[in-house]
Amino acid sequence: MLAPFRAPAHAYGPGHRGVDLAGTAGQAVLAARGGTVVFAGPVGGRPVVSVALDDGLRTSYVPVLPAVRAGTVVAAGAVLGALQPGHTGCAVPCLHWGLRRDRTDYLDPLVLLRPARVRLLPVPDPWPG
Repeated sequence: MLAPFRAPAHAYGPGHRGVDLAGTAGQAVLAARGGTVVFAGPVGGRPVVSVALDDGLRTSYVPVLPAVRAGTVVAAGAVLGALQPGHTGCAVPCLHWGLRRDRTDYLDPLVLLRPARVRLLPVPDPWPG
């Protein structure tokens, strides 16, 4: 990882709203989870692919030359496009991967790769039943 997620102090404050992952120009970029492509095209001169996940989260992949179109349903691991060079702040080709819950609530996308956390509750005393 070239740059970690840094949550902003408030919705419009400074931070890093995703992670930067090293790659190679032209490398296939895969969907982290299944969902529906909601955007595939340029934003501010950079190619972007954005996928709405079934649980309401949204992932974004920048700079990715899209191989999909808005409305396409993709499975986890589906090719979204090809990594392009030139992401600001990266000396080598890198993917900026973001995750958000709504328009301004950004999350660390690496949570999508971590196993679910198991929580054990104390045994009730007395035991019911």
